[in-house]
Formats: sequence, structure tokens, C-alpha cells
Amino acid sequence: MSRTLLFLTIGVLAKVLGLPDGAPSRTCLDLTPRHSGIDPQSSSPPYQVLPAAGQGRIRLILGSPQGLAYEGFMIFARDIDTGDFVGEFTNLPDSARIVECTQGVPNAVTHVNTSKKQNLEFDWEAPVDYEGTIIFNSTFAQDYSTYWVGVESPRVTVLKRSIDVLASPTPITTYRTTTPPYYSQTVDYATKVEEDPFYAGCHVTKNCFGAPAGCIKSKDCDAAVAVTVQGDQYLFELQGRGTTPKARYVAVGLSDDKNMGDDSVVECANEDGEIALHMSWNSGKSNKRHATPEGAVQLESKAIRDGVIYCKFRRDKLTTVHGRTYDLVNTPYHLLVAAGAELRPNGVAFHNVDYLGTSVSKKLSDVGEWTAASDILIRVHGALMLASWIGTASVGMLLARYYRQTWVNSQLCGKDHWFAWHRFFMVLTWSMTIAAFVIIFVELGAWSSATIHASVGLATTILCFIQPFMAAMRPHPGAPRRALFNWVHWFVGNVAKICGLIAIFFAVRLNKAKLPEWVDWILTAYVMFHVLIHLILTFLGCASDRQASQRVNSFPMKDMHSRGSMVHPDARRDAPHSGMRKFIFAVYFVVVAAFVVALVVITVLAPIEETWATFTNTISNY
Repeated sequence: MSRTLLFLTIGVLAKVLGLPDGAPSRTCLDLTPRHSGIDPQSSSPPYQVLPAAGQGRIRLILGSPQGLAYEGFMIFARDIDTGDFVGEFTNLPDSARIVECTQGVPNAVTHVNTSKKQNLEFDWEAPVDYEGTIIFNSTFAQDYSTYWVGVESPRVTVLKRSIDVLASPTPITTYRTTTPPYYSQTVDYATKVEEDPFYAGCHVTKNCFGAPAGCIKSKDCDAAVAVTVQGDQYLFELQGRGTTPKARYVAVGLSDDKNMGDDSVVECANEDGEIALHMSWNSGKSNKRHATPEGAVQLESKAIRDGVIYCKFRRDKLTTVHGRTYDLVNTPYHLLVAAGAELRPNGVAFHNVDYLGTSVSKKLSDVGEWTAASDILIRVHGALMLASWIGTASVGMLLARYYRQTWVNSQLCGKDHWFAWHRFFMVLTWSMTIAAFVIIFVELGAWSSATIHASVGLATTILCFIQPFMAAMRPHPGAPRRALFNWVHWFVGNVAKICGLIAIFFAVRLNKAKLPEWVDWILTAYVMFHVLIHLILTFLGCASDRQASQRVNSFPMKDMHSRGSMVHPDARRDAPHSGMRKFIFAVYFVVVAAFVVALVVITVLAPIEETWATFTNTISNY
């Protein structure tokens, strides 16, 4: 009985000495828990300290690359040269409390209970005039009997509240502030730092959404937003990067739908090397800044590093913007995230780095994965325009230009073959162009002229729309105004064709299209092939025209010639070199069809690189 009582007493003492409510101030001396008879682990720790730099502060994340929880911890910052405690900790979660390693100074943090913890976040603030390099030293206790002492962060350089986090491991010769064993960064830890701590806790402790679609999972967003709800506080993090071009601003909008229009926006903009926070309003496809209502948003931290801009701000749960009340607690919203490379004098320019909206609305406190809005209508719009202006328009215009005196011994539906097929292909072009215009208008909800693609595309649609009505009013052959009609019809058709190609080239650069830059080479190859065929057929037409008895009518304005009459003996015979023209047409038709199929597939399956990688991985798994 006495032996049993002894063991119970020892067990109780062990738990008491374990200090479930956190480490006392004396632990600042060596960071070693007083767990009786239990030594620290000598293996590499499964935990890490992730620092993210802000202006005058560091956001720290204490977690595990393997997703392991921990029951206890302690952390402080010390100068690597002097060993002095540096800075203060703020914005602690409910599961952490301050420890005063120096009397009256909140310069360490520990746990308040032994509940399981993952990815705790809080801030460290640098002294106003401090200059030096620090390391965050920490201890992690997985449970009472398993703990690691001396887990270190990367070095952090502080120059009067300007902060730089170094990703390289701490040199072994550096002055140490904790007792053995010491741990430098592991390979996994270094990789984690490179992956960016912005994404830590996404879909678990905070809502995250970014562009392009799926980038939160791959941790490589061009524009991203994270929302954390702490009681009645709504904390937003914004991050923008981009490669070519680099982001000058990143913004998040609260919207009733997935599209721009009547949205409350908050922007973080890089203004001459300083991050500035602004509120703005989306009116249709345009954005305009407005005065920020008092207390609506407060900037918490900001940073610019390696071309990446970052800011964190608090937004009031109730704000009134443009006469509308935004209730973050009770109202579900779509999120719009955007980044661009240019700023206007009092605002931001077009989001030419990236833009995306969420597919559904939900309350910001409901943590879970956001999904991107479907872009199927954008894909269909692109496919129809490619099929029209690379495919059917090219074939239809070629027939009208060079094949009036070919296949003349027979007719189709009472019309010459060139005319019947020209009309067929141009009606297809007209139908697909109008359908594509309606589809993109439905997708966007309004017309925008913010890009060259949109403006030139509108010109293409207008010119295409009027062509069949002009054709319906054409004078009969021989009529006085027939020549004028020929010139106008030819001019409008060719201008529409050129505008269509220009719009397609500029579409490659739109972030919504998700097309790789090498698509430009495919389009260039098509243009070169198209011009080459026109040159060859022009030379053949000139060769036919030199023969006095017959001509190919290479130029549509020449149909006023008397040999254009159906009673002329040349009218019902193919012009010379018709066999060569037929062969060239067959080659042209096949090659253009191949261009159209390739471009449509790339557009519909964009981003094609990711689709191809997924396909090859699936094949290799079999």
C-alpha cells in the first residue's frame, strides 16, 4: 500500500513539475522544461519556427511540416552577438501567454495549457532603434516525455525596424543562446521557408483563395488573399507577385457575384517602395478609390521582398460603402482577388497580372476551401473566335478572291461553287462571331474596353455584323455602283479579318485566357502560311490573266469586265492552272484546319501545361 502511494505521489509531482500552464521566467535561462528524469530528444525536431517579415515586426508561425501537434512550447528572440533578449511579442492567440524574461518586458511566449496545438501565429516587434541580427530560440514539447530544446529560426536582420529574414541555416560558429543540443535548419525546414509561410493554415485555420485557380495548393499564387476570423476581428492578408510583369498592387473585393461590378475593394499598393492601403469601389469594369470610412480598415503589417508585396489589415465587421452595408458576420460574399503591374495617379490600372473570383459565396468565418469560378464561357468564346477568324473566314475569303473561275462546269444549289461555299463559310463566321460576342458579354455582365483585345474585338464584331447586310444589297453585275460595292465589301471584310487576328494575338496576353506565350509562335506560323498561299495564288492569277482568252479574275473589282458575263464563252471554263489552284486549296484547307484544331484544343484545355502534366502522370501510373 505504501509503495502504491509512493508511485502515485511521484506521478502527481511529475505532472506538477511539467507546468501544464506554461514555462516560468526561470526557463529563459536555458529553455529546458523541468520534466523530472526526462532528457530532451537528440533527434532532428519535427517542428519549426517560420518568420515572415513586416515593417517593424515579424509574424511567427510555430508548426510542423509533418502536421504534428504539440502540447507545450516556449520562444524568445536574442541577439546572436550579445545574447541579449530583444523585442516584444504581441497579438497572441488564446492558447499562449507572455513570459517576462526581463522584468516588465513581454519578451517571451509560452503555452497556457497542454491542449494540442498546430500552427500558432503571433507577432514579434523590434525595438525602434535596434540594429542587429537575431534568432528565435524555442522549445517544443510533443507531450510530457518528448520534447526538443534549441529549435532555431533563420537569422533575422533588423535595421531600425526594417527587417529581412534570411533563409540560410544559422552557422555552427554563431554564438548560441540555449543549452545543447542545438538544431540548425533541416532540409525539410529550408524547403518550408521557400514555400512561403503565407499559406500555412490555409483551409484549416483560415480561408485562402488565389489566382490562378489551384495555386493555394501549389503555393505559387500570383495574387492571393487569406481571411482569419478571431472573435469579432476579421484579418485579411494579401500577397501579390507575378513574374512578367511583377505586381505593383494586389486587391481583394467583396462581391455579390463572381464578376466585377458594385464591389467593395481594399488594395495594397507598392507606392515608391512603400506599401499603402486604400479602399476603392468597382463600378462595372472600372475601379475608383474613395475616402476610407473611419475605422473601416487598419493596416497591421506590410512587406516588400524579392518582388513580392504583402500586407495584413483588419476590416471592421460592419462597414458602409457607397450606401451599402457590408456585414461580414451574417452575409456571405464572393471574393475577388486581383493583381496588376501599373498604378494610376489616384488608383490602380487593369489587373494584368491575374484576376479570379470564387464560384460561390459564403461567410468568411466558415473555414474551408474556396473554389474558383468556372471559366467555361471564356473558353467557348475563345474557341468560337479562333474557329471563325483562323478557320472559316480564311477559307471563305480565299475562295472569293482566287476561285471565281474554278469548278465552273458545275453548280451547287444553282450557284457557282466558289459563291456557294464562300457564302457558307462566311455565314458560319458571322454566326460564330456573334455567338462569341454574346457569350463573353454574358460572362462579363458588361462590355469593357480596358484592353486592346476588347476594343479590337468589338471592332471585329461590328464589321463582321454589317457584312451580310451589305452583301444583301449588292447591285447586279454591270450596275453603275457595282464597282463601289466590290471595293467596300472587300475593304470591310479584310479590315475585319485583320482586326480579328490582332484581337487573337492580344488575347494570348490576357491572364483570363491562361494561354502559354508560345501560342504566339503558332499564330505567327499561321499568318506566314496564310500570306505565302495568297502570294502563290496571286502569281498564278497573274499568269492566267496574261493569256488573252481566259482570266482567273484574281481581284474581285474586275468582275465588271465583259468576260464576267455568263454568256461569254470564257465564263463556263476553268481558267488556266486550275489544277494547281485546286491542289493549293486542298493543302490550305488541311493546314488551316490543323491550326484551328490545335489552337482550339489549347484554348479549351488551358492551362495546357497543367492539363498535359496531369495526363502524362495518369498514363505513367498505369
